[in-house]
Amino acid sequence: MADDSFFTFTLGEGSFAVPVHFVREVLNYEPITAVPKALPYLKGVMNIRGSVVTVVDFREMFGFKSDKPIEKCSIIVLEIDQKEDQPLVLGMIADSVDVVTKLKIVNSENYDFGTLPDRRDFISKVAKKDEKFILVLDLLKILESIEAEIGD
Repeated sequence: MADDSFFTFTLGEGSFAVPVHFVREVLNYEPITAVPKALPYLKGVMNIRGSVVTVVDFREMFGFKSDKPIEKCSIIVLEIDQKEDQPLVLGMIADSVDVVTKLKIVNSENYDFGTLPDRRDFISKVAKKDEKFILVLDLLKILESIEAEIGD
């Protein structure tokens, strides 16, 4: 199913997007319950309408420094289909959310644009809106990375 509509948002100074079909909702920041001994970017869990949802700070995962306090951020609730399991619901902290929009995918060999030096595989495509480059995240690769780090 090709879907060229994307949900755009910012992490640090960068502009990012995910295919809109992954986005379930956007919430203002709500308190998160920390999980002891979790990886630094796994901020904890929160209750969303009776479901416990893990919250990931992609800013920290990608190595961005943000001056914006977490309490002023948005939480993008993602629903990611798994091969054999129920869909995974995940909260993603973003500095700001933008819009649902169509993006023009551009050919590029340089997927990091200097923003994700060790996370190049997290980018599936490079897009452009007006004169601004937007990196489209590969959520499945990001999940694989998180699962591998938790498993270590």
